[in-house]
Amino acid sequence: MIRSINAGCLALGFLLCASSRAQEPAPLSDGDRHAIDEANKFVERGNRFEQDGSLPRAKGEYEKALKLFPRHLDALYNLAIVCEELHQPGEAIETYQRYLRLKPGDADVWTQLGVVYDESGRKSDAQAAYEKALAADPKFGRAQNNLGVLLEEQGRLDEAQQHLEAFVKIGEDAGRPDGDAYYSLGCLYLRRGRITDAKLTLQKALDNDPAASLYNNAMGDVYLAESQPDTALLYYNKAIEKDWKYAPAYSGIGDAYRQLKSIDKAAEAYHKALELRPDYALIDYKLGLLYEESNPGEAIKDFEKYLGSGKNLEFEKEATQKLDKLKQAKQTQPKQS
Repeated sequence: MIRSINAGCLALGFLLCASSRAQEPAPLSDGDRHAIDEANKFVERGNRFEQDGSLPRAKGEYEKALKLFPRHLDALYNLAIVCEELHQPGEAIETYQRYLRLKPGDADVWTQLGVVYDESGRKSDAQAAYEKALAADPKFGRAQNNLGVLLEEQGRLDEAQQHLEAFVKIGEDAGRPDGDAYYSLGCLYLRRGRITDAKLTLQKALDNDPAASLYNNAMGDVYLAESQPDTALLYYNKAIEKDWKYAPAYSGIGDAYRQLKSIDKAAEAYHKALELRPDYALIDYKLGLLYEESNPGEAIKDFEKYLGSGKNLEFEKEATQKLDKLKQAKQTQPKQS
């Protein structure tokens, strides 16, 4: 999902404001204006601390600003962002809600709130927040993208496609094609088996940023779906050139070598992915597939580890069936004397 203004897909860039949100639409008293002027000093100091990476000190400055003027929109917005960066989702949610009670038509903040809900596992709340963002501004691209991705996760592919295509159109109509928009839509096309559409759409993403790990990795997946593992490897390796710690690319390399029947190279790539992301449960399922014929005992361990992880069990049914089959075969094998 896309988190903030001018951020790339899945990037964590944040935009902190110093004055654009400070004024209220309602008339202000002289006392309010004085409080805002004083609060602005704390907001500006908080911004400097944030830029220097001193997040707790930045948080404290924004809280001081809000003590002076509780309706200071800059302070609320920036405080919520810092709470996200400090991994304090509860405080971030409460602060965004305070902001939205003052300015309920802010599509950006509804989207930011949706992201925090999404990452906290509150999917229905996230969906409602994204929908409110789009009610406020139907052309707010990040909300279209994030809602589309969320609906895709739920298997609501037709609805997801509508939102992701809208995200693409928003960028094209504005004369600013968005690589992330093409990426999200291309991945959905691939999931739906529309390989040609996926390839064309992901190529537009790559035209926008030829080195992006996400885009190259997705194009590798397209060629793998076409049973062209050698070409897929080229794209996976491009993804790693940009970011050598990008675990999904090593997963793709493992898949490509598995298609090429190169078990040792596939295993090496899968284990590299696990080294980078120890919680990458899908790799255990892939290792089970890799060893299913050549090393049933190892495959049993890998399928059991995958099922025991409780994480992203997209292939739970398949893994269970394969595990049961391997165990039955093991029981019927004659014992060695």
